[in-house]
Amino acid sequence: MTKSTKKQSASTETVSHEASGQASTDVSQQIQGRSVFGVETTAAGIAVNTLFFAEDGRMMPMPAVFPTLTYALEQIEELRNLVIQHFSQAAQVGVQIIAAQNAKAAQENAQQAAAEAPAGN
Repeated sequence: MTKSTKKQSASTETVSHEASGQASTDVSQQIQGRSVFGVETTAAGIAVNTLFFAEDGRMMPMPAVFPTLTYALEQIEELRNLVIQHFSQAAQVGVQIIAAQNAKAAQENAQQAAAEAPAGN
């Protein structure tokens, strides 16, 4: 899951290395898109990455840049809400798994008790 933040442009510079006697060339490319938080639930916990989501669909790692204190605090609050939401969803899934395991254990115990009961009294 990602959270969109401010739309911005990023300029990437690619340098071709010399190979077979060819000269190096610099290529600069403007990319349009949005800064996003990549938030995902993992076995170790909630993982957060800052990314640049280009309009052509590419996701590129990129540090978060906050031009003003107000903008920084707004984005931190959005990230806080995303992290809370992921922990909440993980807790719901955990409760569902525990309930399913308990139901399965109860069913197995009932089957075992029925199998151990004396036949035909």
